[in-house]
Amino acid sequence: MKHLHLLTVALIIVLFIYQSYLVLSANRSAPRIIKISTHIVYALLILSGGWMLMQLMAAQAPVQWVFAKIILLIAAISASVKAFNPAATEAQSKAGIAVAGAAYIGIIILAYMKPGNLF
Repeated sequence: MKHLHLLTVALIIVLFIYQSYLVLSANRSAPRIIKISTHIVYALLILSGGWMLMQLMAAQAPVQWVFAKIILLIAAISASVKAFNPAATEAQSKAGIAVAGAAYIGIIILAYMKPGNLF
C-alpha cells in the first residue's frame, strides 16, 4: 500500500505543477481529463493513506504527524480549488498556488521527518 501511496503523491505533485503552469502562463484551465484524473488520484491518495493510518494505529505508533498532514492536505486542496477556478482573478490564482505549494512542501517535510511528539 505504501508504494501506491507514494505513486499517488508523485502524481498529485506533477498534476499540481502542470495545472499551476497552465494557470500562470496562459491563464487557462486544465483539460477535462486532467481535472478528472486529479479527482481520481486524490481519492486513491486518501484511501491508501487511510489504510496506512489504520495500520499505524493498530501498531500503537505515534500518529500526531499524520493528523498534521491531513490538515495540510485539506488546506492544499482548498487552495487548489480556488487557484484553478476559471472565475478566479490572477491574484487569487497566484495566492492559491502559493498556499497549496507551501502546504504540499509541509506535507513532504512531515512525511520525511515523522516527528514523534508533534503536539
